[in-house]
Amino acid sequence: MTRGPDPTTIFKNLGQVTVPYGGQTTQESFHPGVDIAGEIGTPIPAPVGGTVTKTDGGHVQNENNFGNTVEIKDMEGNTHQFHHLNNINVKPGQQVQPGQKVASLGNSGATYSPSGKGDGANLDYRIVTAYGKYKNPLTYLNYFK
Repeated sequence: MTRGPDPTTIFKNLGQVTVPYGGQTTQESFHPGVDIAGEIGTPIPAPVGGTVTKTDGGHVQNENNFGNTVEIKDMEGNTHQFHHLNNINVKPGQQVQPGQKVASLGNSGATYSPSGKGDGANLDYRIVTAYGKYKNPLTYLNYFK
C-alpha cells in the first residue's frame, strides 16, 4: 500500500473526533466510521494512495444523505469513503497519492456536530473492505504506521 509519513495525521489536522467507530449518531445506532468535527473548508488529504472510484457532489446541508462524497480504492481493495464534504478536488478514475488533497471538510447532507460550532461541519470517514465489511479507520491506519 502506498502511504505518506503518518496517515493518522489526517485526524489531528482536521479537528476533533466526535463520534468514534461503533459510536452512535442521530442517524445510526452503530456508526461504522469516524466523525471528525472541524472548520468548513479544511483540506482533506488522502490517507492512502489509490484510485478515485466515485464522487458525488451538488448536495447541501440537511438533505437526508451522506452529502458530497469521495471514494478511493486502495491497492488492497479497501474503499475509503469521505462524506459531508464542502468541495471535491478529484475525479473518478484519477490516481491519488498519500497526502494529496482530495476534498475539503463541509456540512453537506445529514450532518450535526457536537463540537459546539453549530454548523454541523464534520468528516464521516469510513473504510469498507473488498468483502463488504467495515474497518475501524483509526485501528486500520495505526496498523500501517
